[in-house]
Amino acid sequence: MMKTFNAMLVSLALAVPATSQAMDIYAFARGGAAYTAIKDTEAVNPFIAVADQNSGSNPVAFRGSMGIANVNNDHSVAVGAFGAGLVFNPNFRLELEGSFQKESDYQIDVSLGYRLTGGPFNTTLLGTAYNKISIESEVYMLKAYYDFPLNKHLVPYVMAGAGYAKNKASGVQTFSDNANWNEKWDDHARNEMAWTVGAGISYIFSKHLALDLGVEHRNLGDWELKNLPTTGDESLKGKLESTTLLMGLRYHF
Repeated sequence: MMKTFNAMLVSLALAVPATSQAMDIYAFARGGAAYTAIKDTEAVNPFIAVADQNSGSNPVAFRGSMGIANVNNDHSVAVGAFGAGLVFNPNFRLELEGSFQKESDYQIDVSLGYRLTGGPFNTTLLGTAYNKISIESEVYMLKAYYDFPLNKHLVPYVMAGAGYAKNKASGVQTFSDNANWNEKWDDHARNEMAWTVGAGISYIFSKHLALDLGVEHRNLGDWELKNLPTTGDESLKGKLESTTLLMGLRYHF
């Protein structure tokens, strides 16, 4: 995380023109909470051939996913952020921000059934696979702020930014018809394009110190679990979003 963020800081420094002595450079640290949600969730459990008991080993029936039965798809977690910024004029500034979003916990229930070859699924369920999923994210953003100074202390702002997120997913599966089934998914990480928009207000204590309070919507791209080692043929995936409230201090050098 630090290597990536240091590289971003170097890039920002190189982008500052030689005449930037009048520019205001600052560092910041913020903390808060994110209301996270997974969307467009997909579950795949490929059909597995099952031998017909009355015809030797000829596979005439298949079992597999009948679809998602239930999704508990939201959670609130802690978020921490830090970085540096440049004030170009009283209305415009840029920031490089690195943030860490703690594990969000979700549950995805997948119904399993069977069908005869070429026929529809039988309405009799084989059972339900309960998947407890956790997703944590490292997020790196370049943010642009437009400030609206009301007076020397109060400054509302709007913000937009883009960058990337590293979403790491892990999970455990249990099964309704087997009390001993408690299988762990392989951990899986994805690097995804990410973007954010938001608004907030700053309180200026002095030329060196300011307090920021803002809310933003973050689209953090996709997450995925690819392999349950016991079966080797299942997958879960979806998109990750959050509504994030951050408060913190910035120090102007």
